[in-house]
Amino acid sequence: MEVKKEKTSLWIHAFFILFAAICIIPFIIVISASLSNEKDLIINGYSVLPRTIDWTAYMYIFKNPSVIGNAYLVTLFITVAGTFLTVLFTAMMAYALSRPQFKLKKAMTFIIFFPTLFSGGLVPSYIINSQYLHLTDSLWALILPGITNVFYIIMVRTFFKQLPDGLFEAAKIDGANEYRIFFRIALSLSKPVLATVAFLTALGKWNEWYSAMLYIRNPDLYPLQYLLQSMMLKIQSVLKMMTTAPSMTGSMTSMPSETLRMAMVVVATGPMLIFFPFFQKYFTKGMTMGSIKG
Repeated sequence: MEVKKEKTSLWIHAFFILFAAICIIPFIIVISASLSNEKDLIINGYSVLPRTIDWTAYMYIFKNPSVIGNAYLVTLFITVAGTFLTVLFTAMMAYALSRPQFKLKKAMTFIIFFPTLFSGGLVPSYIINSQYLHLTDSLWALILPGITNVFYIIMVRTFFKQLPDGLFEAAKIDGANEYRIFFRIALSLSKPVLATVAFLTALGKWNEWYSAMLYIRNPDLYPLQYLLQSMMLKIQSVLKMMTTAPSMTGSMTSMPSETLRMAMVVVATGPMLIFFPFFQKYFTKGMTMGSIKG
């Protein structure tokens, strides 16, 4: 029986190693394509290793380092601030809904969940954010509109319900109020689910571009994703003009297109891949423990 268990374990490890390789290889191909020559990529196609290393795509992206650096700073600010505020307000709302003595629990639950069934749409939200809240050309337009998420509230609320009530009762006997119980006990015991919410929120804020397209007009406030998208659209328009007006060719014939797309993927996703291992140990535990009960 012990030999069978070892063989089974070996096969399981081999399967997951193979599965991990299948997941990693596409990103390796993207990195290889971003470092390849444009003509070589068109003729020979994609490969795991670049045939000749060419930094032209990255030179186009970092042609103005101050612009890219500013976009990174903007994205970093909205990611950190948005993640902190989302985790804080989500935890506060979920804690209130998880407490049985909260009298307005049913009413607040209805108010929170009703917009998931019937939404006002894009036009009312744009009018409120731009004309009433005056968030146009402000970084808060990328943070405040999506500061809470119903799915995160459900997940954190379910996690709070699984905490022993004896802890809260003992804290109240010792004279602790609700704020002290929330910050000292509830939050300290909810690191897995809060880390999960933080990672998912940070991922969404890092990839923010749609709200920037709606509310941001100042180029100095462009986040990284929207800046890369605007750069790609400009290059595509130039390449389209080159096909319709052959006289415009010349120095622009070497302008990359496909390799530039791959380089943008690497520039945009690289930092999040670095931070993911720090959240990995909490991610699975937070997702499973926060979704056991309804």
